[in-house]
Amino acid sequence: MNAVKRGALTVIYLIPPLFAALYSGATEIADGSFWPWKPVMIDLDVYLRTAQLVLEGKDFYNVEAWLPWLYTPFAALLAVPFAFMSVTVGQIFWLLVNALMLIAIVHRLGFKGWQLSLVSVAAIWLVEPMRVTLGFGQVNLFLMALVAYDLLPGPRVLGDRKRILPQGWLTGIATAIKLTPAIFAVYLFLAGRVKAAIVTFVSFVAATVIGFIVLPAMSIDYWGRLAGGDSGLNAGMKYFTNQSIIGSYIRFTENEPESIPLGGLVLAMIVILVGIVAAVLWHRLGHVSYAVALTAFTGLLASPISWSHHFVWVLVLAAVLITDKGLPDFIRFFGLGYSLWVMYAPFMQFTDGRDEFTYTFGEKIIDGGSMILGMALFALSIGYALVERRRQGLPWLPLTLREQERTPGEPVPARAAADE
Repeated sequence: MNAVKRGALTVIYLIPPLFAALYSGATEIADGSFWPWKPVMIDLDVYLRTAQLVLEGKDFYNVEAWLPWLYTPFAALLAVPFAFMSVTVGQIFWLLVNALMLIAIVHRLGFKGWQLSLVSVAAIWLVEPMRVTLGFGQVNLFLMALVAYDLLPGPRVLGDRKRILPQGWLTGIATAIKLTPAIFAVYLFLAGRVKAAIVTFVSFVAATVIGFIVLPAMSIDYWGRLAGGDSGLNAGMKYFTNQSIIGSYIRFTENEPESIPLGGLVLAMIVILVGIVAAVLWHRLGHVSYAVALTAFTGLLASPISWSHHFVWVLVLAAVLITDKGLPDFIRFFGLGYSLWVMYAPFMQFTDGRDEFTYTFGEKIIDGGSMILGMALFALSIGYALVERRRQGLPWLPLTLREQERTPGEPVPARAAADE
C-alpha cells in the first residue's frame, strides 16, 4: 500500500472516533448541545480557571467556586496552555486530545484499521465512564493513556522504534498529576521491574520539584493539607457515585466522618494487598496486560474517592479479557461480566440528591457492586494463578525478584526454577 493511500485510510478511520468524542463530550451532561456548540464541561472549566490564576500568580486552591482544584501544582502548570485559548477552542482541543489518546490505547491493545476505529467509537458511546469523562472534560483518559502507553505491551504508534525514555517515566508524570497512579510503582517493583519502578519514582519527584520551584506557596499548601489527611473532597466520600471501598464502607456504616475512617482505611489496605498480589502473580505468568489492568482497578477500589467516571480502565480490562486467550475461561467470563457492570454502571439510575444513608440494604449492595465484584475478580485471579503456578512447577508465590518473565504458556526454564 502506497503512502498516499495509507494516509487517506488513516484519516478515514480517525474521523468516526474524533466526531464521536466531540458529540459525546457536548451532549453527555444535561443541557449540553452539539449544535449550537454548548457543552457543559464543568471539570474543564476548573482547568481553564486554574490556568488563568496560575498566570496571574493567584491562589488557585482557595477560591470561592463550586468545584475546587484538587490536583497537584505540577498539574496546574500543565493546564497553563488553556489560558491562551477561548473556552470553545479549549473544549474542542481537549476532546480531540482525549480521542487521540483513546485511539492510541486501543492501538496498543492490538486493534488496527477499521477495527481500531470501531472499537474506539464503541468505547466512547457505550462505556459510561468514558462518556462522562468526555462530558465533564475530565483528566481520567489522559492519565490512563500515560500509564497504558508506558506499561502495556503492544505495537507503538510510530512503529517498531525503541523507547526514547525508559519505562516508568510516563507513569511517574501521571503520578505527579494525580497521586493514585503511584500504585503502579508498587506493582512494578514487586513484579521484578525494579528499574521501571525507580524510574517512576524519579520521574514523579522531578515533576513535583518543578511544581515546588515554579509554585512554592501552592506546593506547600497542597502537600501540607494532604499530609494532614485533607484531599479537598473528604465531605463527598459518601456520595453514591464514589465506587471505592471507602465510599461503600461509609454508606454501609451510615457514619459520615470528616476524614477517612479507620475501618475504611483498613479495608483499603486489604484491597491493595489482594489486588497487587493478583497483579504480580499474573505478571510473573506472562500476562502483563492483565496484570496492569488488575493494578489499575486496585488503585480505583482502594482510593478514598473513585467517581464512576474514573473507571475508564474498564476498556483495557475488557479488551485484554477478550484478546488474551491464555487466561482461564472462567476468569475471562467473570471479568467480562464485571466489565459490563462497570460500563453500564446500574447505580447511576439512583436518584441524585437522595441521602445515601436512606438506601435499603439491596440498594447499598448495588451501589457497592463495583467494589464487591472487583474484589471477587481479585480473589478468583489469585486462586487461578496459584493453581497455574503449581501446574508449571513454580512455588506458590514469587518470593524473589529473579523469577524470569515468560510469555503465556511458555514452560519454566530450569535455571529459573533453580534460582527460586
